[in-house]
Amino acid sequence: MSRLFISLAHFFIMLAAAQGFTADDLKVNCEKDQITVKPGRDLLISCSYHPVDESRAIAFYWMKMETMVIIYNYSSLGHLDPRYRHRAEVHIREIRNGNVSLRLKNVTLSDSGLYRLSVTSQSQSNEITVAVDVRVIGEQPVIHSYVTDEGVPMLVCESCGWFPEPTVTWENGLGVRLTEDVQTERTNSTDGTIHIRSAVRIGRGLISNYTCTVMDRHLNKSLSVVYVVVIAGSPWNIVIGTAGTIVLSILLAVSVYWSW
Repeated sequence: MSRLFISLAHFFIMLAAAQGFTADDLKVNCEKDQITVKPGRDLLISCSYHPVDESRAIAFYWMKMETMVIIYNYSSLGHLDPRYRHRAEVHIREIRNGNVSLRLKNVTLSDSGLYRLSVTSQSQSNEITVAVDVRVIGEQPVIHSYVTDEGVPMLVCESCGWFPEPTVTWENGLGVRLTEDVQTERTNSTDGTIHIRSAVRIGRGLISNYTCTVMDRHLNKSLSVVYVVVIAGSPWNIVIGTAGTIVLSILLAVSVYWSW
């Protein structure tokens, strides 16, 4: 073995010791630091610790940070939160191989948040945090029209069943995004999802297309609906536009992009 190799090995050992790290330091790793899941599915947070030494006792627990609730405690299973007692599990036989992954069954909207894994050996401890994002794409939006008490013609786009709150955009027939005279509001449904409602003032002109798009930007998934208003600016546009939608299939396009 050359003197150069011995000198380099000695240098790196001394450097690691000076920084407080050794090859036996307890490390915790997870495959992903952020996971997106749909309600009703099972969530798997794949994590491991190393080095693996069967002669050392290992304890670990999973905690939901927002509520500081212990979801799974390997060293004390009798103190689990009742909401997770039959939903949270680990692969017991794989712990000796360093597998400390968490499986959470039947995910709900309330399961969104930060999850912390803490692993402790006889002399060391380490932890890691994973963000879980529960998201739902809502129902196909629909558009209806009405005239305000002041005689202003309006279009209203509505869609329910979203989580978290989506963004809503309006475009005219030229593809120009409408930002003025747009009012968007949200309502929380009893099941925890969000109902979105957006209204836009109809412009003046003989005929005009209006496209309403409801989007989850994180997933880059959207639902769109197109509405054609005839003789815009006249109170009759409401009747003609609605009749056109039913009789002439004025609803020209419905674009649905929803795949995981």
